This record gives sequence, structure tokens and C-alpha cells, in this order.
Amino acid sequence: MRKTILLVGLVAAALFLKGGILAWAGLHGNLGEAEMLGPREIELTYLARLPAIPVEAREIRLWIPLAKTGVEQEILRRQIDSPVPYTVRQDPEFGNDMLYLTLIPPVPQPLEIAIHYQARLLGSNDLSDPLPLKSAETERYLRPEGLVIIDDEVRRRAQEATAGRPSRWEKARGIYEQVIRSMRYDKTIPGYGRGDTARACSVGAGNCTDFHSLFISMARATQIPSRFKIGFVVPPEPSGTIPGYHCWAEFYAEGKGWTPLDASEAWKHPELRDHYFGAREGNRFLVSLGRNIQLVPAPRNGPVNILFYPYVEVDGRAFDGVATEFRFKELTRKFARNH
Repeated sequence: MRKTILLVGLVAAALFLKGGILAWAGLHGNLGEAEMLGPREIELTYLARLPAIPVEAREIRLWIPLAKTGVEQEILRRQIDSPVPYTVRQDPEFGNDMLYLTLIPPVPQPLEIAIHYQARLLGSNDLSDPLPLKSAETERYLRPEGLVIIDDEVRRRAQEATAGRPSRWEKARGIYEQVIRSMRYDKTIPGYGRGDTARACSVGAGNCTDFHSLFISMARATQIPSRFKIGFVVPPEPSGTIPGYHCWAEFYAEGKGWTPLDASEAWKHPELRDHYFGAREGNRFLVSLGRNIQLVPAPRNGPVNILFYPYVEVDGRAFDGVATEFRFKELTRKFARNH
């Protein structure tokens, strides 16, 4: 009788555990994909459309970010479909690729440009090369840039978050924890999404750009090199559309190299807080690195705050009438274990 009860209990526990894992994986498909799958091969299309260009326009200039191979992905193919000539340029500071074109009316209306990628999402938790940073890189990733400021309030928060933490890794963890405590994910308050550290401090709410701008400002105030990355989270489904961008941060720790973190996702899923500090998930597709990016050739309005959406100038003025659509299709998926 006792054996029967024990057996029933074990079966029930196993079923409960399996159900919990499946439910958890459904709620957090990105984490399930990262841990259960090896490299995932996808097709991704970045579509930019100018539905209507002002009739009085004399010159239209367009820049679109172009993804490239990095620790998140291997770009196997990058094909650009454009009805007008273009060139590929690179920003001088971060090395981001970008498509650039100049149009003199009349131009095709609507103007549609599609960038097709075939990519392998790597998703390795092996951190990058832990060799020391070059002095120019250290300087770049310690200084303020645009809306990522370092002021007295940022320094105060950084000191509070890192008190009693001796190593760079532990200090970064303290900052990560404080950002999660002091922010909430909220896209209802105007001004979110610009990655404005001052706003993050005063409002205490925003989206992923705001969370990670605050982290980067505090880390740099503590002499921890840190940087901003933006791209896509590719859903676990076989195909579909991606509603918009996602961003994350990385900091550089001695002996460990560039370490990713995702404070906004950790805020949404507090049970995964440990995971999102250091996990390189297998569903991320990087579009660009850095903030306050210098486009090439330079636009009249100076560097762009964040490089993800197309940037357009019409007769020297920023033009917002650009529509985007992002589509994906899974080609192969490799399981870490045989099932």
C-alpha cells in the first residue's frame, strides 16, 4: 500500500513538473528556446515604405540600418531589393552598416525597400573574448552619449547600488537590481522609448530603452564599460510578424568579457531575474550597436539617438512618414537533445 501511494505521488509530481515546465515555456517562450534549442536558422525581412512623399519636396535622403554578423547571429545572406540606386555605408564609431540613398523627384510612390536576411541565431551562453578592452573602447563605453547622461543623481544612485560590492561583476548586478526596483514597464506615459536617463530618474517608468539607458548611465558612472544593443526578439512560432524592436545592455567584466543583461524583461518576469543577468538568448537578432550614432553621410540634424527604424530627411528636415513591417520564417531548428 505504501509503495502504491509513493508511486502515485511520484507520477503526480512528474506530471505537475512537466505541466509546470510546459506552462512556463509557453509564458516565456524566449527562455525555453534559449535553453532547449541549438542554433536556429531564420529568414527575416525588414520592409520600409514611404507611402507618400510631399509633392513640393526637392530632395529626399534615406538611411536604413543593416544587420551584420556578431555574437547574436551569423548573417548567411543579406539581399536588398530597392527600385532606386543605393550605397552601403558604415558609421565610424560603432561600425554599424547602413543603406543610404538620395532621391530627386519624381520618385516611385509608394517607395518600398526590402532587406531580406537569412541568419543563424546563435544563442550561446559562452561570453565573448575576455581579453582587456583597448583604451579607445574603454573611453567610448565610459563617457556620456546623447540622452545617456551622467549627472549627480545618476552618481548618487550608482553609489547606493554598488555599496559594499567589490568586483565589477557584483557592482553591475547591484545596478541591475536597483534599476528593476526603481523602474516599471509602462508605455502609457508620454515620452517613453527615447532612452532618456533623466526622464527615467524623474518618472521611473518606460520601456526597454529607458531601463537600459538608466543601467548604462549608472554603470558608466561607476567606471564599468557598458553599451546599448537593439534589434528583434524573434518569436518561437514557425513564421509571422514582429511588432517592433527590443533592446538590451551589455557590460564588460574582467575575465568574463561583454556580458548581456535584460532589466526590462526581468521586471516583467521577476522569477527569471537571475537568468536575465548574463543570459545570451537564442531568439535575439541584432540590428545596431550604440547610441547617438553618426550616420554616413551626415544628416543635417546630427547624430541619431537610436538606429533601428529608417531615418528620412526631406529638404533637410526629419520626416516621420515611414511605415515599417518585419516578417520572419523559421528554416531549421536544432534540438539540444534527441526527443
